[in-house]
Amino acid sequence: MSRSTLLAAVLALIPAHSAFARQDSVAADSVRRVRGVDVVAERLGSGITNSLLLGDAVTSVGESRVGEQPVRILPDALRELPGVQVQQTNAGHGTVILRGLVGNQVLVLVDGVRLNNSTVRDGPNQLLSLVDPELIQRVDVVRGPGSVVFGSDAMGGVVNAVTRAFAGRMEGAAAIGFSGSDAGVRARLEVGGALRGGRLAVQLGLASQSAGELRAGSGLVQPGTSWRGHSGSARLRWRAGACDELALTLLASSLRDVGRYDRLVRYRPPAPGPDAEFVFSPQQLGMAVARWSGTACNARTYHRSVAAGWLSQLEGRMQRANLMGGGGPAPDSVRVYQRDDVRTVFVAGWVEPRLAAGTSLRLGGDVYRDRVDARGFIESVATGDRTPTVRVAGADSIASGRFPDGATATSGGAYLHAARLLGRRWRLAAGVRADLSAVKVRAGDDFGGDVNATNATLSAHGGASLYHGAWVFTAHLGRSFRAPNIYDFATVSAVPGGVQLPSPALRPEHGVAAELTARLDRGPIVLITTLFHSWLRDVLDRVPGSYRGDTLFQGRRVFLTTNLATARLYGAELAATIRAGGLAWRAQAFWTRGTQRTGAVSEAMTRIPPLSGLLGLRQPVSTAAGPGWAEVVARGALPQRRLSPRDRRDSRIAPDGTDGWFTVGLRAGFDFGSLRLGAGLENLTDRLYREHGSGIDAPGRHLWVRVEHRIGG
Repeated sequence: MSRSTLLAAVLALIPAHSAFARQDSVAADSVRRVRGVDVVAERLGSGITNSLLLGDAVTSVGESRVGEQPVRILPDALRELPGVQVQQTNAGHGTVILRGLVGNQVLVLVDGVRLNNSTVRDGPNQLLSLVDPELIQRVDVVRGPGSVVFGSDAMGGVVNAVTRAFAGRMEGAAAIGFSGSDAGVRARLEVGGALRGGRLAVQLGLASQSAGELRAGSGLVQPGTSWRGHSGSARLRWRAGACDELALTLLASSLRDVGRYDRLVRYRPPAPGPDAEFVFSPQQLGMAVARWSGTACNARTYHRSVAAGWLSQLEGRMQRANLMGGGGPAPDSVRVYQRDDVRTVFVAGWVEPRLAAGTSLRLGGDVYRDRVDARGFIESVATGDRTPTVRVAGADSIASGRFPDGATATSGGAYLHAARLLGRRWRLAAGVRADLSAVKVRAGDDFGGDVNATNATLSAHGGASLYHGAWVFTAHLGRSFRAPNIYDFATVSAVPGGVQLPSPALRPEHGVAAELTARLDRGPIVLITTLFHSWLRDVLDRVPGSYRGDTLFQGRRVFLTTNLATARLYGAELAATIRAGGLAWRAQAFWTRGTQRTGAVSEAMTRIPPLSGLLGLRQPVSTAAGPGWAEVVARGALPQRRLSPRDRRDSRIAPDGTDGWFTVGLRAGFDFGSLRLGAGLENLTDRLYREHGSGIDAPGRHLWVRVEHRIGG
């Protein structure tokens, strides 16, 4: 039997024997009984509840997952969530594809604060990889539109990393992990606890990580995939009274020497890629947030929260092109360095008044402002001489990285959301949000001149849930959007097939999504089935263009961004758990199809994942020293041969598409009181495979180990 046939057989078993992640992967922080109906409120870190996203599929992965599966970067912890595809352009980065959308069409948050700034690109990015997985209590993933609460970019979904809760008493922890696929090591030290009778709580942490060149299946070593990173955190919480508290959070992280493997080779060695050198260094995140919140503080207000803060995101990239000639590729005589630093200030808040039982109302809003500090140079490899890169705007010469120095973007929005229980069986919810965004950029005279763009948008959603015995049926319709940002308007960046240049006249892209979900929760059996269909218009996409009448810019093909298409995405997601006789089965599958239409031409959308699935079986294990578990997990995907023109230009994807794959891993963990041990052997058959759209091949057969020691917890 072929592996593709075997995978198809596994997927066919899912309706009867599938599993939705373990209990820790469904974060139900509170269950409130209102008029006889159990309403599960799945909190997203800043106090945003699932009631605000009625109809959206919300799943979570808890902190225990970091020690129960191979996790080198935070996106690794999301690989086994329903409906989530993790894409990796390089070994140090990872991003998620939700409902067929990626990049700046998926919103990333930390404790409810946006990491998507105005320079987030239209493809995979590093945002989630800048968040230390050891700091996270859980990650919540919303599949489907979330613009009515979160604003721009929340078209395919929302990913919110929730930092660990404060300890109730003084405690410390040390964790170290090892990955055999890249000789990678990650270590973290943490100390924290409560003082002054629990009114004051503090938490401090430091982490460091390094990874060598990644070995894929069949012994393939991928040069240029080594990297290193560091992070730190400091958090403080002060309880001012019976209901109010002030929380201060400082986070800092840095990734260095992250090579872009897909630019160095054409899919796999030995085929040369378009660049002889391409490395991101540094990529940094700094975050300082103060949040004042309260619960049940007076007769008029049930919840309230206001947050303000500052973020800094830095990215440097160095690139040296390959010049293609009759004798084969030859490295260019110059290197290009681009550095773009984005500083963001924001304020956000919301309030929920006290209303009659079964009714909820939330009013909220936020304002974010970005400023870009950019610079760059061209360096002679032979002499080391450097020439600053600038753009000419009138009489001015503006320093430039990928973006011109001094570019700004401001966005703000306000929303209203209401939910109501009708009797014992029905629940209705609806919301509306208005947003205004403004981008000011001196793109340069050669690139269309100054940009001063303002866009107003309106988002809305509504839905209903029917509770019938052990079943819950939900129907939902939502409208989402993404406002064009500084990247769309003003970037000069290397892209697959050439270089992307500024595009000064753009409109927001919009989406409307319909979703039907059925959930069965009957004791040891939980089954969730979701069907979705999305319609997109004014889709921003990259098309061949020209620069000053020429199709080439510095010898590379010119691409421009434009609102050129409508698109349609539809698919299905299945997930379930079955617990019987001490065994826990889990399995899932998801399928997405996307079609984009430009004029009379219809074609596939880019990076659409193939049919993918998972099947796992866990067995509790008892030892004299403490409890444990053992697990076998099988993952796989069918081939993806349906490619867009953009896919065919992308060196991350083979010319004929991505082959199907199937892999099996064995894992075990033990809890010896203050000492926790997790280990596993992944990709037992040493299969050489690549997840669709990724720029690296997945790790080959390897051992991973993680040890954590806690004191006082």
